[in-house]
Parts: sequence; C-alpha cells; structure tokens
Amino acid sequence: MSDWEDDCDQRAASTKQRITWRSEKDDDYGRKQSSSSSSSRKFQDTIDMPQSSVGRIIGRGGSNIQKLESDFSVRVELDKNRGTVTVSGNSERDVKDAIREIKNKMSDADGRDRERGRDRDGYSSRKNSDYDSSRRNSDYDSSRRNNDYDSSRRNNDFYSSSSSSRYGGSGGGGGGGSSSSRYQSSSYDNNSYGKDSSTAVKDDTYDSDSGANNGTVIDWDKLNKRAEVERKKRWAKCPPLRKDFYKEHPDVANMNAEDVARIRLKNNNTTVSRVFAKDGNDDIPNPVTKFEHCFGPYPDLMAEIQKQDFKKPSPIQAQAWPILLKGEDLIGIAQTGTGKTLAFLLPAMIHTEYQSIPRSQRGGPNVLVMAPTRELALQIEKEVNKYSFRNMKAVCIYGGGSRRDQIGNVESGAEIIICTPGRLNDLIQANVIDIATITYLVLDEADRMLDMGFEPQIRKILLDIRPDRQTVMTSATWPPGVRRLAESYMSNPIQVCVGSLDLAATHTVKQLIEIVEEDEKFYMVKSFVKKMSYDEKVIIFCGKKVRADDLSSDLTLDGFRCQCIHGSRDQSDREQAIADITSGEVNILIATDIASRGLDIEDITHVINFDFPRNIEEYVHRVGRTGRAGRTGTSISYITRSDWAMAPELIAILEEAGQKVPSELRTMAERFAKAKERRADENRTYNRMRGGRDNYGNRGGGRRDRF
Repeated sequence: MSDWEDDCDQRAASTKQRITWRSEKDDDYGRKQSSSSSSSRKFQDTIDMPQSSVGRIIGRGGSNIQKLESDFSVRVELDKNRGTVTVSGNSERDVKDAIREIKNKMSDADGRDRERGRDRDGYSSRKNSDYDSSRRNSDYDSSRRNNDYDSSRRNNDFYSSSSSSRYGGSGGGGGGGSSSSRYQSSSYDNNSYGKDSSTAVKDDTYDSDSGANNGTVIDWDKLNKRAEVERKKRWAKCPPLRKDFYKEHPDVANMNAEDVARIRLKNNNTTVSRVFAKDGNDDIPNPVTKFEHCFGPYPDLMAEIQKQDFKKPSPIQAQAWPILLKGEDLIGIAQTGTGKTLAFLLPAMIHTEYQSIPRSQRGGPNVLVMAPTRELALQIEKEVNKYSFRNMKAVCIYGGGSRRDQIGNVESGAEIIICTPGRLNDLIQANVIDIATITYLVLDEADRMLDMGFEPQIRKILLDIRPDRQTVMTSATWPPGVRRLAESYMSNPIQVCVGSLDLAATHTVKQLIEIVEEDEKFYMVKSFVKKMSYDEKVIIFCGKKVRADDLSSDLTLDGFRCQCIHGSRDQSDREQAIADITSGEVNILIATDIASRGLDIEDITHVINFDFPRNIEEYVHRVGRTGRAGRTGTSISYITRSDWAMAPELIAILEEAGQKVPSELRTMAERFAKAKERRADENRTYNRMRGGRDNYGNRGGGRRDRF
C-alpha cells in the first residue's frame, strides 16, 4: 500500500452521487443544494471549467474527486450547466491547494487537446503538400548522408559528456526534479560539483546563457561554476552549525590501542573505519563502556537513561555515541534488535538542544528521521517519547494516517520529524514543512528503503537540506545501492560494523527447519498453536496478503484469537494489531514482510515462516523479531519443493549460527545445483544450434548444409 493512499473507500458512493450532472429542470434545486451543503464550511472558491477538462477532473469512477477530497479534506462539486467547479472546506490552505490541483489537471487536458489539434493539422497539410513534402524529404536524406560523420561525432561527444554531467542542471540526481520549496536553486545536485566535465558540446537546442534555440555550445564548466555560486549563496544565509559536543572521559582518553582492540573484539568483533578515506583511521574516537562516559556532562539526559534500567551500552551504542557526539557522519551496520535506534537518538537530542540559536527562533525542526515503513516510523516515535528531554516534541508523519492531523501536529511545532519518504515529499510540496532547517539527518534501514524503490524520493529530499548537516545511515546489510547513496551525500563518514558484513542471523534464536508439503502447513501451524502456553507469543509470516487473511480467518474459526497485519489493511487496524500483540490481548500475529523490520516486541518467543521469504535477507530480519533484548527465541521455517532455490543460502546462514542443518535440506541444495547446471548446459547447446552465443560470449557455428 503506497504512502500516497489515504483511506478514501468510504467516500466512493457519495462522490459518485455528487458528480452526476443536473438537468436543466433541476438546475435551481441543484444550486440550493450546493449552497446549503457549503454553508457549514468556512471557505469556498469557484473556478470555471472547460468542457474538455471534465473527464480529467472526475477521473475513472470519480477517483480523482475522491482523492482530492481525501487529500485536502474538502468538498468538490461540479456544475455542468454553468461550467464551474466549487471547492469548499474548513481550511483556506486546503481549499487553495485543491483548486491548484484542479487547475493542473485542466492544463494537462488543454495540452492534450492542443497536441491532438496539431496532429490533425499536420495530417491535413501532408495531404495537400505531398509533392513538396517528398522534395523536402529527399533533400533532407541527401544532406543527412553527406553529414553522417559530423553528426555521429556530435552525438558521441554529447552522450560521453552528458553522462558524467547530466546532474549539472535542474532536476538533480535520482529523479529529484525541481522542488516546490522557496529555494529554487536546490535543483542542483551535490554530485555534480567538482567533477571533470570541461568538454564543450555542440547542442542545437540549448544556449548556456539564455536558453535560446540558437545552436550555441554548452559550456559545462560555466554551468557547474554557476551552480556552485548559487549553492553557496543559498546556504550562506543559514545560521552557524555546531556539531561537536563530545567531552571525552579520562578513562576513555587513557585507553591504549590494545584496550581499544580488546573492547571492540568483546563487542561482537566491532570493526570501525573511514570507509571512503585513503589516509588512515587515526582520528576515530575510542569506544565507551559506561553511559557516564558519554552523557555524564548532561545530567538530565543521564537521568532519563537510568529510568530505562539499562546495564551497559550495546556494541553499536558503545562506538556510535562518541562518533556522533563528536559531529562525525556515521554508517551503522548491525543486526536488528541491537539498539541502533537509541544509538542515533540520544546524540540527536543533544545536537538539537545545544545549538547557538534558541529552539524557538529556528523556524522549523532540526532532526529528520526517515524510515521505510509506517510500523518502523511509529516504533521510532514510541522510542523518542520514552525520553522527556527538555520538552522536545517528535511528530510522526506517514501515508495512511490523517493528513489534516499530521499537518496540525507539524504546525504546532516539533523538533524531531519521523517520516516515510512519500508523505514527507507530499508535505514539502504543500509548503507545510521547510526542511532547510534540518541539521541532523537519519536514514534508518536504508537498505530496505532502496529495496522499496524510495531512492528518487530520498535524493529529492536531500537536495533541500543544508550540505553541512550531520548524517547518519543505519542498515542491516551493505549493498551497492546503500554504498552509492552514502558516498554521494555523506561527508567522510565513519563506518561501524557490529559483527561481519556477511549476512548472518542472530545467535540468540534457535532455527528449526521443517521440510513439508504445501497442504501440510496449516495443520502443522494449528498443532503448534494448540500446544502454546499462555506466556508465549508467535508471529506467523506469510508471503501474500491473501494467504495472511485466509490463515487468520481459519484460525479464528477454529477458536484461536489472533490478529492480522499487512499492507492492504487500514492504518487503524494495523496499529490495533500491533497494540494487541504487545499488550498480550492476543498472542498470535499473522503478518507479511511489513512486520519483518522495526517491530520491537521484546517478549515474542516464536517466529514461524509459513511461507519462506523470497530472499535470504528477509529471512534474517524475520528471525530477528524474536530473541530480542537479551532473551532467547525459536524460529520455525516450513520449506517446500518450490523453495529449493533458497536452500544453499539458508544452509550458509544455519552453519554460521551453529544450527543443525537437516539432511533433506542439503539434498535439496545439491539437486538445485545440478538442475541449475543442467539448465545452463541446455541453454549453451541451444545457443550453439541456433548459431548464437553461449554463456561465455562465444558464437556457436550452427549446422551447415552440404549443398
């Protein structure tokens, strides 16, 4: 379910009734109804509506009207006889935003009409000018043949240059486009600065000075210098930023190299390095072993930490806190349930409180935390609310929640914004949030956000945040996409990796593998549920939403109380499901992979993979839902013949964690390897017979006839 979808199904019937056309006889009655329905709303605006734009405004089955009313909390009424659209609502901003959206749809419709008109005119002129057209075509073909070499040189120069400099103009990298923020120069991408793009290119459609279509040469150096000047001019107006708040404790300062190595080895073999630097790691802070080493100078925050009854910092916290308090950018790679949220949260509070300008005079939030799912965003908000430090306020904005309530919460003032990328972009474009005040940025579960396709939205958001910000990126893995994003938007970051960069499941969970037939799964789950004790809780993961609904219904009909959560359920139902399993109202939660990350329920005792996940990373995250906060847990996975492609990777995960590997699973992996090799041989044979190329790029000869 997309972040842009806000529950609007219940409005469908009423919307269809409102957009039906009134007849001439009922026109007066319609005007009375319209005026009476709008009288209870404070603000109203009416615009003219061309006949050609009617379909674009209404949408299929009234979908556009539904979306307008849901997104902007307004009422939209169309009058065909008068050719008008009336928008009424309780907020002047909402009415104006809805009117603006309707005008955009009308302009799109007019553009299409003009295109169709030009096509008809062109067809008519071609019919009347066949002879002239053929002469022009022949002349053109002749000139094109005479200029093949020059044209190819120009085209090759253009692509070779623009491939390295295509972010120099507006639009930004990763689909950013120009933002609707008040800072229009933000369309320049940080990646274009400092790159070698001095090749001048002949382009018949662009003038580097005036934009005129006069065939001048694009001077990329000049454009990049202009972009750099505009960028510096924009951010020069920002207040000074303080990032270093670290006061090193004497015990930490007196550690020698052997002490540091011993502590890091004890903390799950933590490795620390400047991942993009070539000049060594001499300036990396030493790890801490007590909370007082970092937060002793901040007694009120230290008191909040002591309320949580923590014994000592977790491995990721022990190394991340000194780095972040010192003002460095951080890449934190650790398994789920290791305290990554608290690792970036407490330094963010200190960063926000102790800036040179008072919080009331900054004009917006200072901390922005982006998460891939609503559940994770809500979990982070819950974690923030545990620490009442200097009356700081956190607001969570996400798709599926009430847009009006979220806007009201933001406008009432907040220092920390927790969000999903889609809804954040929505509120930025509506000028509700100004992210130019952000000085501390967190991308939580960055690998999952990239997997879900959020990279364009993330890049667009980063264009409008001041470049000297402090940036934190957390991830459970280190794929190329995360590395590329970090290299583009972080300043000489320090990478803290707890354990190995190789994928591994938590060692506090016992992993059991069951080789079963597809039709045996339900009876095995039912048998397990019957044997559960009152103090046990289980999350059952399914591969599809329909499967989750069916399993939930079947268990409920058999008398077992359970809850279900997946992307197609209403946000209120999803929140209620999490609340019920957390409180113990139910002890069975059936879920899809939206619950595999960020769901922090400490007393989950079992995880069942009813459907094995499509990739091994999701398996690791599912297993991480149990065995949290120093507890142990059990994971049970049902493997069928259709899952045999995952067998080799699953065996590696089990062996790394010291778990028992069933002989049937090894046999399945061997059979899959043989089948894969056999398929590759068949493809090579087929390619040779077809005269094509085999898997190694060699062209086969094919069969030659004798005659």
